[in-house]
Amino acid sequence: MRVILLQDIKGTGKKGDVIEVKDGYGRNFLLPRGLADEATLARERAVAEKKNREQARAEKERTQMSDLALALKGRTVNVPARAGEGGRLFGAVTNTDVARALQQEGFVVDRKKITLEPLKHIGQAEAKIHLYPGIETIITVQVVPE
Repeated sequence: MRVILLQDIKGTGKKGDVIEVKDGYGRNFLLPRGLADEATLARERAVAEKKNREQARAEKERTQMSDLALALKGRTVNVPARAGEGGRLFGAVTNTDVARALQQEGFVVDRKKITLEPLKHIGQAEAKIHLYPGIETIITVQVVPE
């Protein structure tokens, strides 16, 4: 029996896979629990089209992120912060502050994708930005007094 999996099933396959299973397993386990649908020609075509659309979307997102990584590479971002004597900050500069500073410069980067130790002094530090699996870049964060 050929079925299209509607969910990931450990040991069987991933969502969207068209697989061949034994008749009893398909009829008595997968279909009644809503884990799979019987594979017809129309359903298989629909699954293939959906996979193609997802691949195209993922490739488009990957190219956008690689362009963003090239634009950000080596960039210096100024982050103003209140500081006391000796350049020590009242608080710390975090990835949220860096994301805000990047957004003011026209780059939209999720704060969760920025890896940065909290900065507690005025000066420079490097921040790593993970934009997409396999695509990352490093920027310089310049903490300046307000």
